[in-house]
Amino acid sequence: MRSFEHIAQSVVEQFSSILDIPISITDDTGLIIGCTDSHRLGTHHVATAEVTKSGKVMFFSKEQSATLNNVLPGVATPLQFQQQTIGVLGLIGEPKDVERYVSFVQAHIEMLLMERFRSKTVGLQMDTLKDFSHHLLTSKTGRDVEKLYSYADMLGISLSLPRRCILLEIPLASNHPPFPSFQNTFNKIQQDLFLFIRSLLMDNENDIVAPLNAQQWIILKHVQTEDTGGLMKKLDYAFHSLKRFVESRDLESSITISFGNCYSTIEGVIHSYEQSRKALAIAKRHHFTESIISIEDWKLLSLALIEETELPARQTLDQYVEKLDKHPNGAALISSFIVYCEEQLNTSQAAKKLFIHRNTLIYRLQQLQELLSIDFQSFHQCVLLYLALKQHENAKLALPYTMEQP
Repeated sequence: MRSFEHIAQSVVEQFSSILDIPISITDDTGLIIGCTDSHRLGTHHVATAEVTKSGKVMFFSKEQSATLNNVLPGVATPLQFQQQTIGVLGLIGEPKDVERYVSFVQAHIEMLLMERFRSKTVGLQMDTLKDFSHHLLTSKTGRDVEKLYSYADMLGISLSLPRRCILLEIPLASNHPPFPSFQNTFNKIQQDLFLFIRSLLMDNENDIVAPLNAQQWIILKHVQTEDTGGLMKKLDYAFHSLKRFVESRDLESSITISFGNCYSTIEGVIHSYEQSRKALAIAKRHHFTESIISIEDWKLLSLALIEETELPARQTLDQYVEKLDKHPNGAALISSFIVYCEEQLNTSQAAKKLFIHRNTLIYRLQQLQELLSIDFQSFHQCVLLYLALKQHENAKLALPYTMEQP
């Protein structure tokens, strides 16, 4: 294991400082790659071959070590990785004094090697899936799609299956120092989160889980039967499980899940992603309290309609809005009319929500009617002005929420 050389010296320094015992580590050829005495680094340890061959712990007294070149008194034990001896650990000192620490240090070093191997493997998998998702979501031309199919074939992914996009937003904040990442793109928490999300939302090998960025995860879920009720139950379970995962690691995060519709083509999958992304963006912008959202939600759908509808006679409507903006009581007129519409044109309910007297609201509506010559008994006229004013209000948001693109 070549990467063992890169961590051997730091492992030696860590354990020797804890136990106050000199330590050495050799690779499988006998080369000392970690040692408390830095002068011995890069030299050859003659006893390594015998320890590696026997696979057993060996003891070296002062008398024995005196007859051997570059061997000090102590205990030597083989280090195993994937059922192979990859080096030898040496604890230096009187064998009877250091023997009790051998199993402890050996077990921790081997566990560290397994964790390093797992981290590299998981990190590589995450990098690959992140790269694939980026290519998928940004593919536009026929050449892009052709390359994408080749990429998918290489990864064993079928792009012709019906899938829906699920987006997870999990912005993590921690008071702890960062976990070591072993030079990978993703740290240990992100890797653990990746494996946990897979266990929650992957039902078969056709489901794809990938990180989009530091806060967002995408799940392209193979849909065999349309069952929105079943999906909501699964996402609700996933939400509460992820919440416990975050809390158990003393992290802070507001978890939000959004999902789009099911499609079979690449263009459809991209559309499902856009639906999920848009739903999440609108929910954030309007401070939704719901944790699981969909573009099909009527409340969210109405907000999307307001933001995206291209209104007829736009210039005339803009003039009306500008006229209201310039009016001395314009802000009150606008907010009163919006609430009046959202309360189903009911003046009593609207006044109650605005914390004003009903007569005050009626007076404001009369002012607005005189200013714009609008008929408040006309549903269509009210809807048109409502949409124009809501678009105007949304545009005035100081910091509109934007999603980070993959």
